[in-house]
Amino acid sequence: MAGLALVAITAASLVAGSPAGASAQNSDWKNENTDFVQRDGSSLMLNGEQFRASGTNIYWLGLDENVGGVNYPTFFRIKDALDTAAEMGITVVRSHMATSTSQDNADPLALMPALGQYNEQAFRTIDFAVAYAGTLGIRLVLPLTDEWEYYHGGHRDFTTPLGLDADQFYSDPSAITAYQDYVDYILAHTNSITGTRYVDDPTIMAWELGNELEGMTLDWINTQVAHIKHQAPQQLVAAGRRFDIDPDTLAAPDLDIVDVHYYPPTAERVSADAAVVAAADKVYIAGEYASTAATAELMDAAAADPNVSGMFFWSLFGNNDRGAQVQHDDGFTLHYPGDSERAKENVDAIQRYSAATGSKPGHLKLGTPLITAITQNYGINVVAWRGTAGAAEYIVQRSTDGSKWVDVTDTAVSASASPVTDYETPDGAAYRVVPVDADDRRRSASDAVTAPDEGDVLVDPLESWLLTSAHEGADILATPAGGVAAGTKGGTANITWQSEGLTRAKFQVTDPKSAVVSTSVDGTSWTVVPTETIVRGGHSFVEADGLSGSALRLSWRGNGRVERATITSAVETVALFDPLNDFSKTEQHSSNLSFDSSNPSAFGGDASRVKRDSADPASLSWAFDDISGADIDAWYWPDQAITPLTVEGSADGANWTTLQTQTRAGEGNWKPYTYSVDGLTGINHLRVSWPQLPGEIWTPQIGSISLFSPNAAPLTAPGAVELGAPETGAVSVPATPTFSWETAVSAAYYRFELWKTNDPGTLVISATGLIATGYRPALELDPETSYSWQVTAVNGIGSTTSERRGFSTAARPSEPIVVDDFDGYAADADLQAAYVRNTGGGAITPSLTAQDANGSQAARFDYDLGTAGYAGTVNTFGTAQNWWGYSGLTLNVNADVSNSLSVQFVANGAYWEASITPPTNGSQTFTIPFTDFASPSWAPQIDLDLTTVTQYALYINGTGTGTMTIDDVATVVVGR
Repeated sequence: MAGLALVAITAASLVAGSPAGASAQNSDWKNENTDFVQRDGSSLMLNGEQFRASGTNIYWLGLDENVGGVNYPTFFRIKDALDTAAEMGITVVRSHMATSTSQDNADPLALMPALGQYNEQAFRTIDFAVAYAGTLGIRLVLPLTDEWEYYHGGHRDFTTPLGLDADQFYSDPSAITAYQDYVDYILAHTNSITGTRYVDDPTIMAWELGNELEGMTLDWINTQVAHIKHQAPQQLVAAGRRFDIDPDTLAAPDLDIVDVHYYPPTAERVSADAAVVAAADKVYIAGEYASTAATAELMDAAAADPNVSGMFFWSLFGNNDRGAQVQHDDGFTLHYPGDSERAKENVDAIQRYSAATGSKPGHLKLGTPLITAITQNYGINVVAWRGTAGAAEYIVQRSTDGSKWVDVTDTAVSASASPVTDYETPDGAAYRVVPVDADDRRRSASDAVTAPDEGDVLVDPLESWLLTSAHEGADILATPAGGVAAGTKGGTANITWQSEGLTRAKFQVTDPKSAVVSTSVDGTSWTVVPTETIVRGGHSFVEADGLSGSALRLSWRGNGRVERATITSAVETVALFDPLNDFSKTEQHSSNLSFDSSNPSAFGGDASRVKRDSADPASLSWAFDDISGADIDAWYWPDQAITPLTVEGSADGANWTTLQTQTRAGEGNWKPYTYSVDGLTGINHLRVSWPQLPGEIWTPQIGSISLFSPNAAPLTAPGAVELGAPETGAVSVPATPTFSWETAVSAAYYRFELWKTNDPGTLVISATGLIATGYRPALELDPETSYSWQVTAVNGIGSTTSERRGFSTAARPSEPIVVDDFDGYAADADLQAAYVRNTGGGAITPSLTAQDANGSQAARFDYDLGTAGYAGTVNTFGTAQNWWGYSGLTLNVNADVSNSLSVQFVANGAYWEASITPPTNGSQTFTIPFTDFASPSWAPQIDLDLTTVTQYALYINGTGTGTMTIDDVATVVVGR
């Protein structure tokens, strides 16, 4: 953990500054979009030829919600996402960046914080996104408001302040005037980077009246289209609502584009909708569709249909500023080249569509990664890096002599693997990261960074003020390469960092002669330190060694730039680690908190987390003398909003101050987030509070906390490792067990080993680098077999090994589990209470029937699939069932039409699904092996764990109406 202060992530800490002049020369921003896209009937045209868009949604380019709360995204993140889009062959991006409103200054960062009040500062990120998209030849579709009350605002911001109901947005003259005033403000804006008015920029292909507007009338559409086209006659106007075609959009004579959204899409429905829109002489686009549904079948059919002018998947995210990739919580996040095999197939299908519609995917020149930090975790080096757009994988390398490089990782890893632990950690090690392209070719490595023998290194690329504590006379300059810190006033400029135990600093600058480096103990009195200037590879570096103090300042004169700061600090030692197995290490905890030890495999092996039992305010606090920093590990359920925890510090435990955090997100069924605070002084108490916002009370959960302090004891070898489950001599252990142990004091990581002991000496698995105190091997153990296991705790000083403990596994079950034979329901109402309709699909009604193959009671499902294309019911078990050891499911189906039936279940919190299609009408028995089940396209992919099945569902898919009878749903015994 680096000892750098983490300051408020606000407009001032990201890309704030004067909107005018804070960019490179206009000549540096060559717009590849020289002509406007036009409409000819139902087709888009560019330079006399049909133009078909390969599209994506990058909704957050103006204002973001995904990294540490709502804020402006950095120039790097905007550039990286657009570069990634270009690599995928994307030609048009749909973005909500022009939807940026709030009420009564609830969001002061919005373009319109309050009705009729405007914030010119908010254009900084929008201007950059428009300008940079132009350099790539990417065009934009920009919604101007939203049906929904998301963080970036919506149409209620034009009605509620006027005392109007939401539906009066389309009819009340004052609301319409307020909306048009906002539209005028955006359309009249001149890009501070390019000097081009938005209405004169061919990069903006279309303005969309709003996202998924549900209450539009024909008069309203006609009025708004005319209003926009009067000011932007060369740009197009789009409109649409969610899930189907708004007939008023077809009837509006001057509307250009009809936007339809799909979750999920089918090739048949896209083609049918496109034909309807084309017949009305309008341009059709699928403005949103679930990225998880981007299959070859869907995309190839869309590419072959000339009525389809654009397919825009939801939604694209790129690399995070400090490493790994930005995560989102709606289940449709897509990273290049894909986080799973299924996601890689989605990316491939999208790129095929791009190529088929005239784009050229795969042509982006790879940049170089950036090592962002090297931290020591109990004496073991941990290397964090930031990826580069278009890279498929990365290889982390180490050298001790500067010439011979060896791979730290066994294989190439994804960007989300950052940070990587070097389990060997030799003295004097330097590290670099090599990107690997889609053709498995290694490209230019990152700059090497040397790890001190005892200390942390932080690399600040100065593309934002994220890691600085202060700056004066400097701004973040927007360039096509991203952001860079530069002097703005022609006088003296300076940047300050806060870091405990400073030892060394290196700055990459354009004017080394005027550079002055100073340090301070109190941030008030500064001491100038000697420096040395080195020129290497055409770049100038100012270096300062032998530093002391806790504050570092770089000063220079004029308009020079600072392109990178590399700061080395003495390593901080963990003073208190709380795995939160109980409350014994806390100073205080709210009464509505308890521990969740279920499903540790879904939490990276974390076998105990603290959760809320009610929506009442809840917090935990710890005490330690002179806390200098902390890392808090939390877990979020992916379909719930990522609302930040609040971290506070106090000197006396009575008066609390909110601390600014840096967050790092990971991947998983439950998404891990680490909150870090650093550079603290005068803090003896730390408190973490849950957000008081709508959502499920059981998310987020807090897994552990590490407190840092200069008063921590010196590092020694790890303490004893106490094993948990399975216990010594345990019998009938499931063949997919989760192993657990207690936290060993000062352990950097753990090594797990498992042997088959009735075949002595056979090592079944050895896994190292485990951080959590739990592990579930990705294999199924043999039934009725003896095993033994042990765990070794490791740090930079040494290792400590636990006892070796034995257990035996259970036999496979010999009798099936009757999931439901439908004989226990007394009436239709009882069946309907158990089988709850999924309201997102068509109508379906369960009832009891005696027409069963066995002559007993069965369930009859009458359905109307409607426009959804499916109808389903969900049965949640009162008590979880254990399906381990069975080979599949069997059920009797009696269908009167050949629509398919999908059987879905939830196992260990994850969804699994398989489909069957009855070949004929009449009663038939089907057996579905568990090997045929896969995660649905919208669900995370994890290993199948049948030990805890909590729910199963039946979905009928296709078209029309009909009846399907189901009976005798049961598990299948192996060998039968």
